Amino acid sequence: MTADGERKIWLLSDGKAGDENQCLGVAERLGGDIEIRHVNPSKFWAMAMPWGPIPFADHPDRETSPLHGPFPDVAIASGRRAVSYLRTLKKASPQTLTVFLKDPRTNSLNADLIWVPFHDARRGKNVMATLTGPHRVTTEVLRHARTTGPQALHHLPGPSVSLILGGDTAKEQFGKAASRRLARYLSDVLPSHFSVMVTPSRRTPDHLMAAVRQALQGRPHWIWDGEGENPYFTMMALADAIIVTADSHSMLSDVLATSVPVYIFEPDAYPEKLKRTIDQLVQQPWVQRLDGPLETGDRAPIDATELIADEIRHLLKDT
Repeated sequence: MTADGERKIWLLSDGKAGDENQCLGVAERLGGDIEIRHVNPSKFWAMAMPWGPIPFADHPDRETSPLHGPFPDVAIASGRRAVSYLRTLKKASPQTLTVFLKDPRTNSLNADLIWVPFHDARRGKNVMATLTGPHRVTTEVLRHARTTGPQALHHLPGPSVSLILGGDTAKEQFGKAASRRLARYLSDVLPSHFSVMVTPSRRTPDHLMAAVRQALQGRPHWIWDGEGENPYFTMMALADAIIVTADSHSMLSDVLATSVPVYIFEPDAYPEKLKRTIDQLVQQPWVQRLDGPLETGDRAPIDATELIADEIRHLLKDT
């Protein structure tokens, strides 16, 4: 605890945005004094992670170490390099409740709680699995986002749909045939009175963007051009429905935390493990594959972040 009795939380990460945002999402739900501790082992040490030790210079007794105390009440980590650091922290401070997000790819991690997505195989007494993952989308974030972002978004006629685009993954490409399928839906199936807000990602291929642009000609729309801050939250907050590509578990988790219908567009190829999750998600009300007319309505958010935070609160009471 801090001097004023506030819970002290460390986040351990190598700075990768996706991992760090998941840790922040959980920590912000818990509440407390949150401190990000970045780990940066040299290539020599990183090659042995997550199984090996941390560099001697990063041992907790060194003042320049990311693990130098006073130790926190809770430590939340994600990313391969952070595994060894979380393991070392637990040995140095057994009273710290340690949490790892995603599969650590080793059985040597002595964390109090490991969260994994449903489609991962890891299970155990200290393992929690949920359909969606941790995120930073909250009612308060969306309420604020409704009044921010580019003015052009606020002037689009309703109803509006947000199109959240992923793209190529490590093993699969978002093929041109899939781009044409999505474009045909936008031009031929999506009712003409819908306006469209589009945000691509760093993984979105040029041919997908070209197909989407062509399909939206003659319809009110706005496409983020990559300049300035991505109005991702604003698009979700203003949408009456959301279309999201199936290639990212993080994107699926974000949009499912809203309260509008979600339609999942499946490329011709995307990670097989995500197909297992989507098979389960489409059993929820107002969550469907994009294979028919789009509707609007109210949907109960699917929020794994609060479930993870609740489990940590439960564990803290038991310690």
